[in-house]
Amino acid sequence: MQEGAVFTTLAKGADSMNSNFGKYDIPPTLQKLIDLQTILSDREQFYHGFNFYLSLGNFRYFNTPSDVIVFGNIGVDGIHYGILTDYGSVNELEAAPIVCVSPMDFDRPIRLVANNLCEFLRINMKDSELFYNQFESEEKYLKVKEQWREEAENSPYQPTEYEEFVKQRVSNFLIEDLKVPNIDNPYQYVQTVKQERQRNISIQTQDGLGVTTPLLPGEEHIHFPIDKDVDPDLEMLQGYLSSQPKSSRLAVLRDLQLNYVLKDYPELFKIVIHAMINMELIDEAKRIYEDN
Repeated sequence: MQEGAVFTTLAKGADSMNSNFGKYDIPPTLQKLIDLQTILSDREQFYHGFNFYLSLGNFRYFNTPSDVIVFGNIGVDGIHYGILTDYGSVNELEAAPIVCVSPMDFDRPIRLVANNLCEFLRINMKDSELFYNQFESEEKYLKVKEQWREEAENSPYQPTEYEEFVKQRVSNFLIEDLKVPNIDNPYQYVQTVKQERQRNISIQTQDGLGVTTPLLPGEEHIHFPIDKDVDPDLEMLQGYLSSQPKSSRLAVLRDLQLNYVLKDYPELFKIVIHAMINMELIDEAKRIYEDN
């Protein structure tokens, strides 16, 4: 496909929500959240109940992985949540892992936080701080959480009666309607999710997500160095993206997106988009094309 035709195809037609979800249907649990927000008829009340706003359109940053479908944001520092599709390899979004993207945290902007949406919602009820903060130990987390609780009790702002009602309604909804599972130790749960992910990846990447696509028999991974302080050799990169195993190419795509605002590097941007099109990563290419 010619360059002009590629970019015309990516720019054509679909609205931001369709570009976000791509080939996937909205998962049942997320649809129930959408329906509940409609019933509440107020996104602020939804936020008070869930600790995040629904974001189903183009709420993305340059370092939001292209294989993440965004569904919510917390309204501060661009922090948002999404469903990780592992480059379109998951069968259905209901069972796909959840990530938190903190775009202003340049050292560690992306974290895997839950095995699926239902488990994410359970942790999010009372321990959402685990998603976008780093704690040295469970003891440190519990100590800080107690400090936050005391500060909230002494704050001049206290939830209104209606906000308390909404929180209780949301809690009942999660337990009775969605039947979110009980998680006894949220801190340990999040640590275990990360550890299990590491056991399932074939190639490590700088963002910590890794690549789950396996190397096929006879294939060998050759690392391509990506460093935010050094511009990549575009000719070598183009050759790599046209010749190496798929899992290796996916790993490079992750590293590139983490380290570069691709649209600030037009030639690099073109190489990445063309590579994705050639790998039939159409949804992912569209998301990068439309990133903020």
